[in-house]
Amino acid sequence: KQINLLKTFADQAVIAIENVRLFKELEERNRDLTEALEQQTATSKILEVIASSPTDIQPVLEAIAESATRLCDATDAVIHRIDGDMLRNVANYGPLPGRGARESLPIDRDSIPGRAIIDRRTLHIDDLAAVPESDLPAGFARRVGVRTVLATPLLREGIPIGAIHIR
Repeated sequence: KQINLLKTFADQAVIAIENVRLFKELEERNRDLTEALEQQTATSKILEVIASSPTDIQPVLEAIAESATRLCDATDAVIHRIDGDMLRNVANYGPLPGRGARESLPIDRDSIPGRAIIDRRTLHIDDLAAVPESDLPAGFARRVGVRTVLATPLLREGIPIGAIHIR
């Protein structure tokens, strides 16, 4: 009797384990589908803005900043354009404490977007507080308490024209 009872429990445990595995698989697929839908929706919105204002870049940049912030679950996003030897903020979404929306900064390795542009590669910092200030000063980001940042250069035919970064 006890052997049969234990076999029944074992069978139920196998069923429960398989159900959990299938449920987790389903959750993962749902997350992937939701993410893909959100990305397609954001792309559609940006294309809609481009179509409605083909000669005005500003609404497009603002839509991109908003979409990047939302899709990456970030606090804010800034888009910079190269203007001579400076980076000019041309669009932002979210709070930008301590810096005006159109303020410029030099293109150098001391700033996060500047470094992404100079290196022509995406820069991802999980925890800025763990990076020595001598390696990456990032004065503004440190002053306002930014911890995680992702910056990528805007390249046209391999030539940088700006950067987008999210915090």
